Amino acid sequence: MKQSIKSLLILAAAVCFGAALSAQTQVKGHILEAQGEPLAFANILLLDAADSSFIKGEITDLDGTFTLAGLSTGSYRCEVSMVGYASQSIEFQLKKQTGVLSLGDIVLDGSQDLAEVEVTARKALVEVRADMLVFNVAASPSASGVNGLDLLRKAPGVKVDKDNNILLLGKAGVQIHINGSPSRLSGNDLATLLQNMTSDNIEAIEIISNPSSKYDAEGNAGIINLRLKKNPAQGFNGSLNSSFTQGEYLRYSNGFSMNYGGERIRASFELSRSEEDHADYFLDTKNQNGFVLDLDSDEVKHRTGYNMGFGLDVQLARRHSLSLTGRAIRNQNDNVLESTTRITLPGSTELDQLLVSQTLLNQSFRNSNFNLNHNWSIDKTSRFTTDVSFGKFNTRGFTQQPNTFFAADETTVLSVSDNEFDADTDIDMWSAKADYEKTWGQFTLSTGGKFARIATDNRFAFFNVGANGPVPDLDRTNDFTYTEQVAAAYAILDANVGKFLKLSAGLRVENTASRGRLMSIQQIDDTDVSRNYTNLFPNVGLSFNDGETHSLSLSVGRRITRPNYQNLNPFEKPLSQLTAWKGNPFLRPNYIMNYQATYAFRQKLTVTGQYSVTEDFFATIFEITGDDRNVIIPYNMGQVKQYSISASYPFEVTKFWEFTAFADGGHNTYRGNLEGTDIDLTQTTWSVRVQNNFKLPWGIFMDLTWERWSDWIWRGSIRVRGNQQVNVGFRKDFLDKRLQVRLTGSDVFRTTSDYFYNGNYGGIEIDGVRSFDNQRFGAGATWKFGNQKVKAAKRSRGAMEEELRRLNGGD
Repeated sequence: MKQSIKSLLILAAAVCFGAALSAQTQVKGHILEAQGEPLAFANILLLDAADSSFIKGEITDLDGTFTLAGLSTGSYRCEVSMVGYASQSIEFQLKKQTGVLSLGDIVLDGSQDLAEVEVTARKALVEVRADMLVFNVAASPSASGVNGLDLLRKAPGVKVDKDNNILLLGKAGVQIHINGSPSRLSGNDLATLLQNMTSDNIEAIEIISNPSSKYDAEGNAGIINLRLKKNPAQGFNGSLNSSFTQGEYLRYSNGFSMNYGGERIRASFELSRSEEDHADYFLDTKNQNGFVLDLDSDEVKHRTGYNMGFGLDVQLARRHSLSLTGRAIRNQNDNVLESTTRITLPGSTELDQLLVSQTLLNQSFRNSNFNLNHNWSIDKTSRFTTDVSFGKFNTRGFTQQPNTFFAADETTVLSVSDNEFDADTDIDMWSAKADYEKTWGQFTLSTGGKFARIATDNRFAFFNVGANGPVPDLDRTNDFTYTEQVAAAYAILDANVGKFLKLSAGLRVENTASRGRLMSIQQIDDTDVSRNYTNLFPNVGLSFNDGETHSLSLSVGRRITRPNYQNLNPFEKPLSQLTAWKGNPFLRPNYIMNYQATYAFRQKLTVTGQYSVTEDFFATIFEITGDDRNVIIPYNMGQVKQYSISASYPFEVTKFWEFTAFADGGHNTYRGNLEGTDIDLTQTTWSVRVQNNFKLPWGIFMDLTWERWSDWIWRGSIRVRGNQQVNVGFRKDFLDKRLQVRLTGSDVFRTTSDYFYNGNYGGIEIDGVRSFDNQRFGAGATWKFGNQKVKAAKRSRGAMEEELRRLNGGD
């Protein structure tokens, strides 16, 4: 009841706010051909009349209309273009006035053959919109030459913790989309996928913190969409890319892309190869039951990867378009971990035993996925889209773990335990969805359904290694299978309430059926766990936009995060002789209620407030299983409450210096009893980020970013000390902009490579530091060949294009 009252108060406040504000100006236009027919999907570029700098872009709707909102007063030039038609240029001044500023009917002459035009516009590094934040990777020189996971660390509001879990505004449960399609991987598998992508192929990162009911309800923290680069030029063209960074170890990537753009067919192909070495060092002290375990661990992870993608867009007919995309990723991991653990007995300060161990991993990774989209523009007011996706993922891993216990003199061998194990995973995924949209005047109804299925098979074969070689240990061998099916349907009603208010109300229903089965000769409880549950996920939003000065959006939504299969396997997987990982088959999904308000002043100062309550939060703890042994296991925590506020402001200091300041703060409360382990943590967190863009002499662009963040909570139970970092990048174009050269520096002063942490719960005291190879300097280059001229091809919106338009904030 309290939550409902809060929701009603938020909506009432929005209505009052909208009624109190005076009406301001919107800029509208209507694009026609000479015969008077409306031109759908014509390209609209809004430029500054003084220096021709790019401000924003739009395309016309089915009836040929467009609306430009969120503009401050000033002089503008509107460029209207479409293939086969002469371009039009309209200049106008926007003054502070009420009502709607109409540019009227703009007629494009289609009687002449147009020459190709080249559009050059520099995008802002960060775009802050009412419903999302866009980090334009291509505009950031310092973002070159890193993998996809490291790139997320550079995005505003995004944090990647030491286990490679992705957090958004301090919240876990982020869903990663690629070109608008869910990746549907989680945990280590998702991290591996992102590490096999390179930032040089990513155009932008789009962050949606409170998605509508149209999107899957999965993901407590929202959606992060990686929008890949797509060359819009006509004819044949392509590019060659090469980049490297050097820290303690070398990382590099090389690749090329080929594109063809025709009137009815567009095709693309890309291939890249990358090779990386990652350092991961632990200095860790645990005190449990009086035993003191001092761990010194050094690991180097070597990865060689190949990433291949293709795309085909076909205009089948005037109202029908088809899009086929595919991607295949192959990589090889070779990791070497060396560790020593000094063991001290209770009541003593002298060394009792020394454990020297290794973990040698040889692992292959394969991922393939295909996506087919069809778009049918039924008429000017309705459209129907269908989408079918298939994916296949597998890993093959072989691990050796030699372990030797020494006496206190560190030379006398007490015992030797050498182990080997194979860990193989196969995942099959497919989904199908259909969406229908219809507009009646001021109302738009969107409805659709989706069915998705994922099936995993995880095989773990354990061997004891002796004088006669490896011998299978059936007691420690298992096969875990997991299937999950989600059927969903949704409906959303959007209504324009007057000139400036828009109401959106949606409801999504999802049914989940899952089953996890463990096959092992060990007598283990709960080897077959099935679930079937149905949930409702409402989402209500109200927005006000006067087109010039003020915009306000309020939203309330419910979401879910389901446990990934890796965390459901109840079998123990050894990480060392003293520590093992064990899943929990009774992990329940957690649910979150999100309340969000965003206010923008002149589309510059943007403030977002959030309040969320998560039930059955996933926490990971150490559980004592012997005097000096422990198991890492996930549990559901009772409740987590999170308050947060964030603000951003872009500012032009001079014509050659712009900066954008970000700040966010939050207060998180973690409380619960995890099988007798009490967790009661509160944490106030904050971060500040300043991104500077400089236009230097000789055509050099530079970006300089400083970021500082406070202490934070890791695994829901361990405090981590805050850090700060400085990143820098330079970019210059040569040879008529066909050659681009970049220089980069990450963590320039090595202030964010060491993470100090501590914890005290469940009879275990932990204190340590984990270090990474984050201080890196590098260079990159891109060579463009073939035709780089752009024609705005006349086409219907494909299904994927529609998804990206929605992600980009379009109506």
